[in-house]
Formats: sequence, C-alpha cells, structure tokens
Amino acid sequence: MSVQIDGRSLRCLDLAAIAHGEQVQLSGGARQRMASNVASMPMGPSVLEEKRHWLVGGFAENMDADTLSKTFILGHCAGVGELLPALLVRATMAARANVLANGCTGCRPQAAEVLLDMLNHGVAPEVPSQGSVGAAGDLAPLAHIAAVACGYIGEPHPLVAAYQPNPKEALALINGISMTTALGAIAVVRIQRVLDAAILATAMTMEAMGVDAGCIDERLLKARNHPGGVVVGQQLRALLEGSTQVCSPKGASAFSIRAAPAVMGTLVDQLACTRTVIERELNGAGDNPLLFDGEWVEGGNFHGAPVAQSLDAIKVALTQLATSSERRTFRLTYGQLSKGLPSFLVRGTGLNSGFMLAQYTAASLASECKGLSFPASVDTIPTVQHHEDHVSMGPISARMLLETTECVADIVAIELLVAAQALDLRMRGMAFDAEGEAVPAEPVILAPKIAAAHRRVRKHIAYWADDELLHPAIKSAGDLVRTGEILGHTHPW
Repeated sequence: MSVQIDGRSLRCLDLAAIAHGEQVQLSGGARQRMASNVASMPMGPSVLEEKRHWLVGGFAENMDADTLSKTFILGHCAGVGELLPALLVRATMAARANVLANGCTGCRPQAAEVLLDMLNHGVAPEVPSQGSVGAAGDLAPLAHIAAVACGYIGEPHPLVAAYQPNPKEALALINGISMTTALGAIAVVRIQRVLDAAILATAMTMEAMGVDAGCIDERLLKARNHPGGVVVGQQLRALLEGSTQVCSPKGASAFSIRAAPAVMGTLVDQLACTRTVIERELNGAGDNPLLFDGEWVEGGNFHGAPVAQSLDAIKVALTQLATSSERRTFRLTYGQLSKGLPSFLVRGTGLNSGFMLAQYTAASLASECKGLSFPASVDTIPTVQHHEDHVSMGPISARMLLETTECVADIVAIELLVAAQALDLRMRGMAFDAEGEAVPAEPVILAPKIAAAHRRVRKHIAYWADDELLHPAIKSAGDLVRTGEILGHTHPW
C-alpha cells in the first residue's frame, strides 16, 4: 500500500516508511489543487523571470525560460562533504513533493510527480550533505536532487517521465528547508525508539540495584505536573510490576535513578513538541513566493528558524538522557555503589577488566553528545551580498541531531548490556563485599517484563563469567536498540 502525498497529512512515520522504500502516490485532491493554483496564475512573465537579476546572478536578460531554469538549478549545485545516505535523500524528496502538493506554490502536478516517480523507481540522486544555511531553503542539496529530476545531470531513468520545469517550478524545487525537515523527521522516529529503550534500560537498572520505588510513585509525579515525567513514571511502574526488589522504603537513590522520570520526561515533552513542528513544516507551504487567488505574495516561508530551533532543543534533552544513562552504567560497574555487585560485573581475578571499558565508551559518547548539542541555530552568517542577511543553519542542527542520536543509542545499549549482566548476578545469588569477596545472597526472581527484556538481550549476548571481547557485545546491544528488538518488535533504523 502506497503513502498518499496530499500536502496536508504527511507524518514523520510516513516519511520514515518512504525513506525505507515504501511506494508513494500523489493524491487526486493534491493534483486538483495544484492544477487550479496554476490556472489562477496572472498572465505575463513569471516571478522568477521578473527577478532573474538577483536570483541567477545577472545572466543575460534575453535567456529563454528553459535555459533560465537549467542555469538556475545547476548554479545552485554547490554541496560538499560526504553524500547523504540514500534513505535520507528519499525522505528529502518526499518532503519536498509534499510541500509542492500543498497547492499554493504555483507548480504543476508534474513538479511533484517527477519526485514521486523517482522514489517509486529507486532513483536517489547523489546529494552532498554540507553546504546549506537553511534560509532561502536548503538550496544546494535540493538543487542536486532537482538537477537529476529535470534531467540536467546523469542519464534519465527509462520509467521516470521526462520533466522540464518552468522558471517558477525551478525555484520551488529548491526554495525550502525540506532536507532539514526530512532529517529531523527521521531523527524524531529514531529518538522515540531510543527513548523507549532508555526507559526499559532504566527499569532494568532499578531492578538490578533494588532501589526505592518512591521516585516512580504516581502521586509524586502528578504533583509536579509535568506530563512527560508522569508518562515515564507510568511506563517504569508497568515494567517493574511484580518486582520484589523495587519497593519502599529503601532510602533515596542517586539522582540518575531518582530523577530519571524528570530527565526522560523532559525528552518525552520535547519530542512531542519537535514532532509537532516537523509535521507542521512537512505539510506547510515552505516556498516563496506563494500564489493565492491569482496574486503572488512574497514572504519568508523558506526560513528554517522554527525547525532549526526545535531540533536544537531536542538535542539538549537527548544529551541529558545520555549523561544520566552513563551515570547509571557507572554505578552498576562500581562495586562501592552497586549494592553487592562486583566491580566491572565479573568476579575479580586481578586481570579481569569485565565491563570497565564499556563505561569508558559510554563516557566518551556522552562527552561527544555535549559538543554536538551546541545550538547551531544561534549562529548566522549573511549570504547573497547581505540580501539574505539572517539564516537559520538548520541543516547543521539536523545533521548534528542525527549524530547525537547515534551516540545516545549506543550509550543506552551499554546500560542495557551491563544491567543484563547485573541481573544475571542477582538471579544467580552472587553477591560480594567491599573487598570483592563472595558473600551469601538469595537468588532474585525478576519482574516478568524485566525478565522478558533480559531474555531478549541473552538471545544475542551471552552472560560473562570472565573477560570476553567487548566490541561485539556493544555492537549487538546497539542493534537491539536501533531495530527496536529489545522492545519486542523490529523496524529498520
């Protein structure tokens, strides 16, 4: 079943499905809106032709429309850096097609349909990831896509209809922040999966540490009145239902555990906000000028500020989750803090490093997140001879957010890995004193949902009785987080 591109209802999840190969189709309503919009266009030169001097840098006044369109698009193919992965290019193409389908950009249906045909036939242009400031749109990356769509670069695909844009369509194909938005949408989908895994990892840590249940008391969290914290508390209680270890009174826990609903709840709330902003942009008219009832109206709908600032905000919330998770990993691997677990979670021999280096890796990634969370949107450098004197830097925000998400996925994976080892020790009745000597302990029976999560880890990663090669274990745990298998279902990342 194909995703309908109608300019009004595209969601982040839809865009992720398209990115991973779902077919697409322009809705009948969108096609009609686009055709009616074009039919209302005033007679005479197009807006692009009227503004040719500053838009295409002073090319000959007598340039014909086809040459003008080609020159304009090719003149903006100025990207650099590593190529975007094909799935992100696909997401960008779908996002741009949906903007055109909104029906007020002065574009014929063919302008959207050529992008959709490319998606349906697996045509993903090579798009350099750097070079856009996210103000008059993501000009460079979108131009690299448009150049292929219009047949200006490469060999045309035999099943993709030939398309020659008029000057306004040439502008509309690149004049918006569709790459920034598409990358943000993919990040939103991935962050939700990482957040869900982080809540599960926290519950596993709480079970392994035998913490006081007061921090997830519904009354306590509702009294503070932050919806995200209430949601996280509810999920933690559900995961820990039936636990004999997480109960009250046991005394207050460290902040990385006690304040987990506040920290992760902040991400819950920010993720909802960011998803709303992204989906508004996906279904908005991010172009300029727009055509309303036969009148061209100029504005700044191409500016990336709303999306850029939202992506920067969620980077901060995501980094807070990362640093909190790393602290729980530290506590689990430090015998002085882990309530009877051995340091590094293996029996000491004088040589065993156990999971010591897992915490090193988590610490390194957490520090990397701190650097990546710097808000790119606070910067601006004027372009186009000060005509574009304020820019959003949204594409940088989006790329940094995707990098941050990758780091956090591995940080959460490491917490899952060490929590599973700690739970094994509890289930085996293995406890140790401050000097690392074994002491008697009763085996622990895990809460049912924690036991199920533990089994999912052990399906891929064995219990360590002694030192093992750590990289494969971390890689496998990272895959469990990214695919969602740790949560009991599997999706492409």
